[in-house]
Amino acid sequence: MKARISNTLFILFATLVTLSGCTTNYKYKIGVSQCVGGRWREKANIEMFSAQHLYDNDVKVIIKNADNNNERQCLQIDSLVDEGVDLLVVSPNDYHALNGSLQRAREKNIPIVFFDRTTALKGYTAYIGGDNVEAGRKMAEYAVLLCRDSVKTDGRRPIVLEMTGPLAISPAAQRHAGFSEVISNNPSIDYRHLPSQWSYDDCKRIMREWLENGKAVDVVFCHSDLAAMGAYEAAKELHKEREIRFLGIDGLPGEGLDAVQNGQLAASYIYPTHGEEVIDLALRILEGKPFECTNNQKSIVVTPQNVADIALSSSSLMKQNRYLATIQSKLETYLGFYHLQRTLLAVAFLVILLLAVAVFTTWRAVKATRRANRRMRELNDEQTRFFTNASHQLRTPLTLIAGPVNQLAEGKGDRQQLVGIVQRNVEQLQRLVGDVLLFRRENNATVDDTTATTDEQLLASRKAVQESRHDTLINDNAEELATVLIVDDNADMRAYLRTLLLDRYYVIEAADGQSGLKLAVESVPDIVVSDVMMPVMDGLAFCTRLKQHEATSHIPVLLLTARSSEQQHIEGLQTGADIYMTKPFSADLLLANLQKLRQLFKTQNLNTTPSQHSTFNTQYSTSPSPDRRFLDTFLKAMEKHMSNTNLKIEDLGDEVGLSRVQLYRKVKALTGMTPVEILRETRLKRAMQLLKTTDKTVSEIANEVGFATPGYFSSCFKKQYDKYPTDVREEMKV
Repeated sequence: MKARISNTLFILFATLVTLSGCTTNYKYKIGVSQCVGGRWREKANIEMFSAQHLYDNDVKVIIKNADNNNERQCLQIDSLVDEGVDLLVVSPNDYHALNGSLQRAREKNIPIVFFDRTTALKGYTAYIGGDNVEAGRKMAEYAVLLCRDSVKTDGRRPIVLEMTGPLAISPAAQRHAGFSEVISNNPSIDYRHLPSQWSYDDCKRIMREWLENGKAVDVVFCHSDLAAMGAYEAAKELHKEREIRFLGIDGLPGEGLDAVQNGQLAASYIYPTHGEEVIDLALRILEGKPFECTNNQKSIVVTPQNVADIALSSSSLMKQNRYLATIQSKLETYLGFYHLQRTLLAVAFLVILLLAVAVFTTWRAVKATRRANRRMRELNDEQTRFFTNASHQLRTPLTLIAGPVNQLAEGKGDRQQLVGIVQRNVEQLQRLVGDVLLFRRENNATVDDTTATTDEQLLASRKAVQESRHDTLINDNAEELATVLIVDDNADMRAYLRTLLLDRYYVIEAADGQSGLKLAVESVPDIVVSDVMMPVMDGLAFCTRLKQHEATSHIPVLLLTARSSEQQHIEGLQTGADIYMTKPFSADLLLANLQKLRQLFKTQNLNTTPSQHSTFNTQYSTSPSPDRRFLDTFLKAMEKHMSNTNLKIEDLGDEVGLSRVQLYRKVKALTGMTPVEILRETRLKRAMQLLKTTDKTVSEIANEVGFATPGYFSSCFKKQYDKYPTDVREEMKV
């Protein structure tokens, strides 16, 4: 038996080592050839790198930059083909120079997608990018508008100068075609155009020569913001920048948008990157799904009137892009952890199978012991040796796994997220070893047939512990950790969040919105952290119903989701969520947001505690919020039954429609005081009023406000007001 276990474990961990050494096999490899660098293409590259991890297709994106060199771009395309890419995304540097390399790719049946630019090759698969003709038209329309409304020419026709890029490049040719088409239809404008090298220095040189030769110009349109800024700088050096309107294209933060905001450019056109849409189109082609051959991405003109809003939105997007770039730099490392986790899961599954076989063998052994005591002792001894050997065999490799993983977990940043999941799997294996030993001890203690604890029994046990915890809190008025309810259908995410929160909060969990709502109503947690996309009931419906329920309407909610658009954020907040965080998220930011919610709600609630009871009813009767209506109902019920000396919290709960636990936690969360404390304080305030305004005896007043004995009433009164009821009466006589 021992030899058999040793051999099995050797096979298991040999498999682990083999699997750990495997390299990543991607389903698709997409090669990207960029003609040049620059901020616009860097943004597109970041978006494409990030998009490769948004799909469950094991996509690998390889990007090369030709730096305006036709020969280099041809060599790079050839190398991508030799690497075995499944699809080529090409932004060509020249209209004709790449045809040979692209034709070789076609001969190998590699689809070709042109991005931003095209070539003379006619048999390409698809095009995606900005509509350069439309961009030229839009800028021409704005130039006409400037000439009509802003330019003062003293009787002459307004002069519009276009500095084109090299017309052998498709974007320059198309932008010129769109611009000239619109401008030429306005005979009131004197239209000129000059070729440039599409650079800051060259456009600056052309503008300087134009102005130094005494030529007038009212509007200057360049094919990029950077080129337009070169022309502007030349005019500024000659002190003529205020007489000329400069127009560009790209609309990037830090370049065109800033220039429009600063008044250097009169307008720009946002030329879209949308690298994620490039990868999406590539995958549709590779997977044989329907796709459009021409995919023109629309955009807008940035003017002084709309630049503030656009700059704010673009700044947010650029910040997200920087986050994505950081994530991208680490994802390859994380993939190694993923493969290790997958290996550990496979080993865990094999260990479970081994344990299942062992349990079956043990059951048969126990059954045989009923027929012969001698045979039972022999089997028990054999089982003891078996489980002891198995546990020792497992603990040694587990120690060697747990040690390095714990060292990795001490690293910085987001790496801890996946490492934490690996740790959870290691801990699961360790628990399995402990279960083996526990089973052995329990098996020696009894020979009766037993069955494994069912999930229903475990849930019932947890519920009993939870109820006991609430009863202890209510009866003893004890302080405890705040309760956080995690609602997420992903078990790994729940485990990771539990690991983050366990040291600071009491954590309870649910796997969908429906279960989470039931658990929230039963336990009334202090904070809820919920996913949005879940089966049975999604997070938005869950949040809405949570905020509508009498027992849970006060609970702050943090929605945690992969949905990142602005509209989706608005939708989440409209359901009543207090904070909306997108995945991937920072663990420190999550903890800070939870602490912020706790402090915010605690501060708000302390401002409305019954200690200021003179304004409490008025304050809560002027607002229709569910929590204020609840407190108003609770106070009225308390005042209604105040004289009942046998009044119990359960009676007040029945009056407002909540259980004892729900009433306790909701009132404590909203006011900072328990229902018993509020009832006692309300009774004493009423007693003080009766002492000052009536001639009733102390005994009569004690009975009227619900105290069973005058002695206990006087004791409580003294503790509250630092004087006895008789002292108040004496003061009234003076």
